[in-house]
Amino acid sequence: MGDFVGVDPERVRKLANRLKDLEATLARHGPSIRKKFREWDSNLDVSLISKQTHAVGDDARDMAKRADLARNLEEHSGHIALCTTDGNLVNIPWDMKDVKAQSANEAKQEAQTLKTALDELPHIDVTPLNSGLDGDRDSELERINKLVDGKKKSLTDIKAIAQSLADHKDDPAYLAAFADAGGVREAARIGRVLHQRDGTHGGQVLSDDSKKLIGEYAHGIAPIFDLPKTSKNSQNPAALKSLTHPPGGDMWSVGALFKYGPSGDIWNPKTLSDVGGAMLDWRRRQKVMRYDYAKPTPPYSDGGFDGVDGGWYESLGLDLSGSDEDDAKSVEAIRANDPATAVISRVGQNAEASRDLLGSNTAASKRYASDLLDYKWQTPGPKTLDDSDAPRRVLTLAATDRSPEHRDQSGQAADNIFTAAVAMKDKFDRRGDFEAEEYERYPTGTAIALATITGTYAPDIGGTSKSAKTGAHGYANHALATNETDITKVMELFADKNPKAAGAFDGTLHSQISHTIAGKHDVMTDVGFLGNTAGLFARARANVRYSSAQRKDEEHTKQLFVVNTVAGLVGGVPGPQAEEMEKVARGMVWAQMMLSGGRAALTDQFSVDNAAKQEKRTQNDMKDEYRSYAPSIVEGLINAGDLPTPEGQPWYNAATGQVSPAAYDTDDFLTWWMEHEKHGHGLQDHFQASFDHSTR
Repeated sequence: MGDFVGVDPERVRKLANRLKDLEATLARHGPSIRKKFREWDSNLDVSLISKQTHAVGDDARDMAKRADLARNLEEHSGHIALCTTDGNLVNIPWDMKDVKAQSANEAKQEAQTLKTALDELPHIDVTPLNSGLDGDRDSELERINKLVDGKKKSLTDIKAIAQSLADHKDDPAYLAAFADAGGVREAARIGRVLHQRDGTHGGQVLSDDSKKLIGEYAHGIAPIFDLPKTSKNSQNPAALKSLTHPPGGDMWSVGALFKYGPSGDIWNPKTLSDVGGAMLDWRRRQKVMRYDYAKPTPPYSDGGFDGVDGGWYESLGLDLSGSDEDDAKSVEAIRANDPATAVISRVGQNAEASRDLLGSNTAASKRYASDLLDYKWQTPGPKTLDDSDAPRRVLTLAATDRSPEHRDQSGQAADNIFTAAVAMKDKFDRRGDFEAEEYERYPTGTAIALATITGTYAPDIGGTSKSAKTGAHGYANHALATNETDITKVMELFADKNPKAAGAFDGTLHSQISHTIAGKHDVMTDVGFLGNTAGLFARARANVRYSSAQRKDEEHTKQLFVVNTVAGLVGGVPGPQAEEMEKVARGMVWAQMMLSGGRAALTDQFSVDNAAKQEKRTQNDMKDEYRSYAPSIVEGLINAGDLPTPEGQPWYNAATGQVSPAAYDTDDFLTWWMEHEKHGHGLQDHFQASFDHSTR
């Protein structure tokens, strides 16, 4: 295309948008069009519709880049009407090779435009006409109109550059140049600048349009972190530093990028773990993350929320007014805008990032494990709100993948987590009276994570804890080692007043027993190890004065968890395979099963109010508890082919090969098991002996 064509950047953008709409329309209706023509026995080549859809899409993307270039040239050419002083036209090429050749320079200029727009936007203050006008009214009106135009232009520039980032997501030269010119640093400021423009209204610190715009920038800069570390168009180290050490230390704006941006699986894992670590470092430095709350003590005090000077949320205009309704909005706004929750939520959507954060034998990984196990991932109030689902996901993903590719990193993460949990147990037990009212129990989400991780390493725990000296722990040679004192503390931490977590552990342990027996590999040894672990758990529950009502809640969660785990195995393991391949397959899906099972336990709405009513468990209860694991032993033996399929029994699901974990308390099951126990290789007796050894 060599002829002169006048260009209006806005019209080029409209053309690009219309081409995108056409692509979407063809993609949506193309299948039905092809179907109709085939039904009519038409000789028309309907494959052209699909080809045309792709062609239109390519044209749309190319036209979008031309629109970006045209707008940038209009902004930065310094010429009138895109014409130089000698009369030559400023050229916007048609050939995409020539367009791409200018993308790096375009990116640098757009990064500068973004900085200018962000610098100017919050400082444009339009004085109302009725507020102290001086001098000539017409000149004052002209001044105000210029300010309004300036504010509009700044916002227009910010939006246009977000669009350009989206258009160039597959252009390494553009992305590298944008980062080199400080574009990521400017993107990390956007949340704060837009908040300053929007203000705080009824607990809302950003408008819906601002949230959308922040999300567009997050999507735009995310591909930058997938650029290579070296070679052409490499990633500038300053880009990552802009998110870990942002301008002015403004981690809230960084959190906003992750809250409104792409899901965690889209972000580069190393970038995500680095930002996650920086955010946990920031959280640890804060005076307070939430308001304090005092319960009413009539007639002396009405109780209520109490702020602490210097809270991170003060810069967002969130404070206490004394009105119950307004204070409730402020509390919810603080939860919604917590940057640590936003970033850790994204880390918890990326298994590799989670392992990278916690899975090394370094002071940083150990520190981050402690941060995620903090009991203050909660919001105090009339009803304490659990904010620990994000830490739950990270902890679970980091430590439960025992597939060959990840078992060592996950094992190190588990050791870091257990070590931090022992210290957290002591810290939680030492909290003062006021904190004990605010944080009555350990967060449910974090407790479930600890429970599932402990269950995942149940064979290792049972195999090492009885012989290890107090304080001994570590991970080596694909195995986790711990000691009886420490692991009992971990169990007490997650089980105390947390029957859902106890149920998650019990469900995990039941699944481990069944899978071990069905696997037919070192069965007697491993069943003994699992019996040891089950005995330690029984002792931990007795230590925290576990009530029969708590046990009722636990039983419900255990059954829910076992169902989720079995469903995960059935859906995740393809067909019969060799023994070792089955083991590998189980390892690869285990982390996801633990994650989904833990989520089901956390969100389950049934049977949660029994645990505050009845007597503590007795030592006899603890000693007899081994019987509750009989269904898992039977399930493993059936699936191993050592016992016949119990046709017609209400406690057996033939479709999943599952024995109900509640079956141990039914006459039907006990009668059937008594008839067939002689074919059980003495596994139940061996399990009981190991269990009893741990409860002494």
